[in-house]
Amino acid sequence: MCATLLLLVSLNNVGHAQQWSGAQNPTGNIWPPGSVALGFEPAEGGGKKPLLEIQRPLSGDEDILLSLRSTFRDATATVLQADTKRVYLGGAAGRTDLVPDGVFDLVVGRGIAVEGNNVTERLPTEYMLVVEGKILAAEVRIKMIKNWADYVFQPGYQLKTLPEIEGFIKTHHHLPDIPSAAEVANDGVRLGEMQATLLRKIEELTLHAIEQHKTIESLQQQLARLENSHAIPHPHKNQR
Repeated sequence: MCATLLLLVSLNNVGHAQQWSGAQNPTGNIWPPGSVALGFEPAEGGGKKPLLEIQRPLSGDEDILLSLRSTFRDATATVLQADTKRVYLGGAAGRTDLVPDGVFDLVVGRGIAVEGNNVTERLPTEYMLVVEGKILAAEVRIKMIKNWADYVFQPGYQLKTLPEIEGFIKTHHHLPDIPSAAEVANDGVRLGEMQATLLRKIEELTLHAIEQHKTIESLQQQLARLENSHAIPHPHKNQR
């Protein structure tokens, strides 16, 4: 009789998520052979089910779907929380300063390391994202760049002469205000600052090119005046 009852219960649960009704104690375990469903009655069929599925009826835009919290000395911190808008990690839930206007799927309060077992050992903790590997993106935009290099074109800008730059290169083996290869190997580069610095170098080169063009034009005009005054014989005039 008992074996028949167990067989009927097992057949009845085939294809359904197992509902746990064990005792409420800190050592209780949930170990169903299939998926675990919380907050709803699992439906039959429907293909392969996830290992954990959570649903709940919603009454507003801020309904919490899942929350994991840690408590120490009566202080509770949210480690992970998911609501109808986004997922929060690292204590980001409840911090409006981390969620500006707009829609974000993920908000992080501290930082994320992706395959960062090696790089995190030699990097400071101020970085919000550490990636050990390549990043592929359709577009990368960096804002909040100070001192964009348009000041090079202001009248009072002190442009280094080419001999000064040549002397610096002979001594240091890199351009002024550009980090050396050893510095880049140790500290990397700040992408926004480097873009502004490279733009400054391009603008300085443009000013040098303009000055050289003016010098060449002036020399050409002087040469033309000398040729017109017959101070220098034209190389083709005496040829017959």
